Amino acid sequence: MMAITIAATTALAACGAAEPGEAASGEASGDSLPAVTSAAPADVSDGLITCAMPDYDGKTGLTTTERFILIDGQPKRYSDFQNQAFDLCQAGQENCALKIENGVIRMDWTSANGTRSRYDVDLGTLDIAAYRTDPGTAERSVAFKDGAKCVREPLPEGLEIM
Repeated sequence: MMAITIAATTALAACGAAEPGEAASGEASGDSLPAVTSAAPADVSDGLITCAMPDYDGKTGLTTTERFILIDGQPKRYSDFQNQAFDLCQAGQENCALKIENGVIRMDWTSANGTRSRYDVDLGTLDIAAYRTDPGTAERSVAFKDGAKCVREPLPEGLEIM
């Protein structure tokens, strides 16, 4: 399976190391993305998905962590500092997407400096893939420690949904 990488927006992080299977094509941020399908039956029930990616982008000792809340079958970003689930994108915001596609959480975001980060989290296997596109370059897969996986937990107590 292909390595899956997820690009961070602010202080976001991701998980594991195997790419979900392929399917029909999808779009986010206006660019055509490779299609994805969960490699196993996807669990879209309510919960917290935490993805830790040790040695992110080949940097020993650097762990990037991405957190998502699934609520009513929809993904939201999660801040453990504030115990809040929130929408990644504002209504109508360009170059920003967070959705579930064929059992895979797809997060795609472009920063103000033009760096595009993209993550795919397979909700069947809890594998994660991360990708990065710097201005003027082609998208590349972001490597992290082999075997890293996301973890599913119950919704945190006192969770505030924005």
